[in-house]
Amino acid sequence: APAPVAAALAAALAGVAPNAHAAGFSLIEHGASGLGYAYAGASAIAEDTSTIYFNPAGMSEIEGRELAIAGHVIATDPQFENRGTTLAASLGGAEVSGPDEADGGTTSVVPNFYYAAPINAQWSYGLGIGVPFGSSTEYDRDWVGRYTTVESGINVIDVNPAVSYRVSDAVRLGAGVSVQFLSAEFGSAVDSGAVCLAVYAEAGAPEQCFEAGLTPGNVERDGYAEVTGDSIGVGFNLGALFLPTENTRIGLAFRSGVSHDADAEGDFDTDPALRGLLDAAGQTTLVADQDASAELDLPPMLSLSGAQRLGRVQLLGDITWTGWSSFEELRVEYDEGQPDTLSIQDYDDVIRVSAGLTFEATPAWQLRAGLAWDEEAIPGPERRTARIPGNDRTWLALGAGWRATDRLSLDVGYAHLFLETTAIDNRNLESAGGSVVRGEVESSVDILSAQLNWAFD
Repeated sequence: APAPVAAALAAALAGVAPNAHAAGFSLIEHGASGLGYAYAGASAIAEDTSTIYFNPAGMSEIEGRELAIAGHVIATDPQFENRGTTLAASLGGAEVSGPDEADGGTTSVVPNFYYAAPINAQWSYGLGIGVPFGSSTEYDRDWVGRYTTVESGINVIDVNPAVSYRVSDAVRLGAGVSVQFLSAEFGSAVDSGAVCLAVYAEAGAPEQCFEAGLTPGNVERDGYAEVTGDSIGVGFNLGALFLPTENTRIGLAFRSGVSHDADAEGDFDTDPALRGLLDAAGQTTLVADQDASAELDLPPMLSLSGAQRLGRVQLLGDITWTGWSSFEELRVEYDEGQPDTLSIQDYDDVIRVSAGLTFEATPAWQLRAGLAWDEEAIPGPERRTARIPGNDRTWLALGAGWRATDRLSLDVGYAHLFLETTAIDNRNLESAGGSVVRGEVESSVDILSAQLNWAFD
């Protein structure tokens, strides 16, 4: 397609690209015990096999063989209120039709599996399986932001074999390999009028679109586009655990970034009148099913944690850095002549700070509490979209652990995440001819977790 046509089509189809999902969708839910204290001290405490994810060096503190199975129910509730969503100026700048309020909330289940065992007095090994990245939103097909997103889902399963080595009474080291399996699905409405005008206005015959009822923003003539993809990437994790005194632990852990090169498919449900006009103009590959590809770089993470025991109380703290600044853009490239969809990200590096405590109420019961502040990587309203309308989050967490026998124990945790009202003024596509989403989002997140631990010997 000629350059002006390509630019307009890229804007009209830009909702196909997973633009906002690639920032602020990392998941820290790796074990229910840690949720109870908001994962403060996660790379230092090493109280069960979930340490394989947070700091593999902590496996040296696990006596005998131990297995853990955990599950987390994560409920999100983003409530969008329109504040002037419009078609782009090149399409007349009219308000987009649809309800002024929309609910993009979903409920997801995130599993974890861990196994650790000693090899000898110095070495231990383990395997962790979890979901370090994942998120989803889903809106009604007729909502005002439908041309940027209707449904979004991304899921990364991480398989993490690891080893630890007891260097001395005060030092343990650990390392592991992360094999990640990424799958993603993104869907949005296609503005049939915008696509038609991109082709026929260039040819000097826009009246053919109008005669067919293909006007920009006409929800009754919308098509639908869906991109699905998957990939495999490999990274690593390193950790060190220091025990300067019997009651003090300091953990340092690093997880590398992982690059994914996804094989994808674009599936298009195209308005019949638009399909006929595009074929007549020789644009047979536009809004047509075809293969695609996309690259996605997941960020590195560095954590410093501390745990200090004072009698029956243990104080916990953590600071974690996540390197999202490497994520500058996301581009979906199609194989058969359809213009790329490009979304500029420009995300920032972020930190998460948490503090918590555990209390040994009885030999069988441990009570937990924690607070955390979690910084959002999205730099501002202009880069934020309804795919993941993230903002800084404050965590309030509670939990408990029950040792039923010497071999079996159960952990439960609950956290509520408070988010400030979030503004969206996404103008990324205005110059090229897409819709401009403006609104505010009221959000909250609730997490409920449970974990069964089984010690073999």
